[in-house]
Amino acid sequence: MPVTFEFLRSRQWIIARRLVMIGIVVFLAIRQYGGQFTTLLRRPNPVRDIAITRAEFRPELPGAKPAWIIGLRNNSDRFAYDEIQLEATYLDEAGNALEVDKLVIRQKLPPGDEKLIGSVDFKSRGAARRGNLKVVGATTVQ
Repeated sequence: MPVTFEFLRSRQWIIARRLVMIGIVVFLAIRQYGGQFTTLLRRPNPVRDIAITRAEFRPELPGAKPAWIIGLRNNSDRFAYDEIQLEATYLDEAGNALEVDKLVIRQKLPPGDEKLIGSVDFKSRGAARRGNLKVVGATTVQ
């Protein structure tokens, strides 16, 4: 038998071949199931998981108090949220910030769910004509 084929019977070749096979199996497992493992290890993050789909400030509703129409979507496939905390910035006609306030929406938002919520603003906002919303936190529901 030639000397070149003697290497294929050596202990080093057997170990190298096993290591390559283990590497291929690990690579394919990470490629196929890696996203599911990272989802299991992910902690709840309401700022990342909750998206505002609609934020409409209505200062001209009948009565003395303005209102918000808020659309929320939970992009998480694992965590449900409640008591969603929003930062509301009130703007005048020119787009200048008049006031920043915190709103708390006590509405359970299950994983993957989307809700449209009407919320009365209990303060009079004066010259405010528009508003912007940003999610700043939420309570995780078990």
